[in-house]
Amino acid sequence: MCQISSHLKLCTCSKNKIFSSNSYWILYRWKKSDEVIVGEPIFPDNNFIDPADELNNQEKLITILNQDNCFDFELQLEDKDSLEINIQCLRENGRSINLIYAFVFLDGIWKSMTYDPFDMERQEKKYGVIEM
Repeated sequence: MCQISSHLKLCTCSKNKIFSSNSYWILYRWKKSDEVIVGEPIFPDNNFIDPADELNNQEKLITILNQDNCFDFELQLEDKDSLEINIQCLRENGRSINLIYAFVFLDGIWKSMTYDPFDMERQEKKYGVIEM
């Protein structure tokens, strides 16, 4: 079962700690880009979780993001800012998978969005590790 905890803190830290962490976040600021990349991500078949767990995780994350200040710093969000949350999950069979959730800030709240690894209209603003 790969369910996210109800307690989440998005912490800033050194890049070395982020690269050695299995669960991390990246905040992006929207910026217009003329770059176009065409491609299709192909994910391994074993990187999926139960759809009910997936929905539960998204709902928990949306609730946490919109209720609490889960960042460890003051944040001035702007419309179209986006947040990528990467969480390593250990399955019952002992194998780990990486779960990626994406959110966009619109009209004063975070909303779930489809993760797009080819989205070029954004600029990395802040990053850190996830404490659960």
